Amino acid sequence: MATAAHVGITRNQRRANGYEPEFQLLLACCRIEVDASEAAALFAAPLNWELVLKLAERHRLLAPLYTFLREREDVPGSIRSAIRARFEGNALRGLRFSAELARIAGRFADHKIDVLAHKGPALAQFLYGDPAMRQFGDLDFLVRVQDVSRAKALLRELSYESRVQLSPRQERAYLRSGYEYVFGTHAEQNLLELQWQVLPRFYSIAFEMESLFERSVEIEVQGFRLRTLGKEDLMLVLCVHAAKHEWSQLGMVRDIAALARWDVDWDWIESEARRLGILRILGISFLLGRNLVGVRMPEVMIEPGCEELAARIQFSLVHEVKLETESLRYFRVMRRVRERWRDRVRLIWRLAITPSVGEWQAIRIPDSLFPLYRGVRAVRLLRRLYSRS
Repeated sequence: MATAAHVGITRNQRRANGYEPEFQLLLACCRIEVDASEAAALFAAPLNWELVLKLAERHRLLAPLYTFLREREDVPGSIRSAIRARFEGNALRGLRFSAELARIAGRFADHKIDVLAHKGPALAQFLYGDPAMRQFGDLDFLVRVQDVSRAKALLRELSYESRVQLSPRQERAYLRSGYEYVFGTHAEQNLLELQWQVLPRFYSIAFEMESLFERSVEIEVQGFRLRTLGKEDLMLVLCVHAAKHEWSQLGMVRDIAALARWDVDWDWIESEARRLGILRILGISFLLGRNLVGVRMPEVMIEPGCEELAARIQFSLVHEVKLETESLRYFRVMRRVRERWRDRVRLIWRLAITPSVGEWQAIRIPDSLFPLYRGVRAVRLLRRLYSRS
C-alpha cells in the first residue's frame, strides 16, 4: 500500500516547495542525512534523468549524485551505469590533476617559492578526503606578489603558457589591480591559475595575503604534503568566491555547508568578516546553506537585508538565471551584497577607472601617457554595460 501511495504522487505535488523534482534530488544529494520516506518520495514518479545529469554537471554535483544513487534499487540500472561512468571519468580527471598539483608544488618547493594550493584537488581533499568527491576544472595556486615573476618563469619551464603577454609597465599595473594569470598548454588553454590575491582590487575586499600564508595548514594530496588555507580563512574565501559568481552553482553552497559542519572558530570568522566588510556576503551564504542544504549556520552573522537578497539569489540559482558578470544587474548585486557604503563606493569607482587587459589590448598608448587608459576603460565599460543591460 505504501508503494502504491508513493506512485500516486504527481509531479506537481512534488513541486509544492517551488523546486522541480530533479533539483530536489540534487538538494538531497548535498545533505548529510535524508530519511527513508523523503528518499522514497524523490523516486515516486518518473524523473527526467537527462535533466538530472545536466543539472548535476552544471552545479558540479556528479560525485554526491553518484554516492546517493549507487545502491538504490529503485533507480534504473541503466541510469546508475551512466552516472557511474561520468563519475569515474571525473575521478580519473581528479587523479590526473592531483598528480600534476603534486608535481608543480614540488617544483615550487625546490625553488623556494612558497605557494598555497587553492580550490581544485586540494579543496576536495581538505573537505571530503578524496579529490574524486568534488568537480573542478583547473589548478589554483596562491603566491606572494613578490614571487609572481619567478613563479611564472618556473611554469614556463614546465611547458605552461600564459594567455596574456604584458609590457613591463602593464604588468606593474596589473599586479596592483588584478589577481591572477591563467596558464595552459597547446591542448588545453585554461589549466592553471596563478593568483596573488583572492579577488581583483575593484571588488574592494582586501585579504592580507601574508596572514593567509601564516595561518595556512598542511595537507597531503597524492602522497605529497603541501599547504592550503586554514579552515577559518577558507570559510571567508569560499563565501567571497561564491559571491563573485553570484552563488550560481549549488556545488559552491555544498562546499560552504561541508566546512560549516566542522569545528571552526565562528567568533574569529565574524570579527575578520566585519574587518573585511563581508558580513552580508557571509549571511547570504549561510542562508543559502540553511535553506537549500539544511545545515545549521550562525544566525548572528545574518545582517539586515540578507533574507531578501538570499531569496533573490536562491531564485536565480534554482531557475538558472544566466550569470552576466559585465552587466549592470551583476554590479548592482555586487554593490548590494556589501554592508558598508565606503566599500560600495570603492567598488563602483575602481570598476570605472581601473584599466584591465582588455583596454591594453584594445589600443596602444605610450607608457608616458599610460594614465589615459583610465579614459579608455570608462568608455569601453559604459558601452559594454549598456549593451548588456
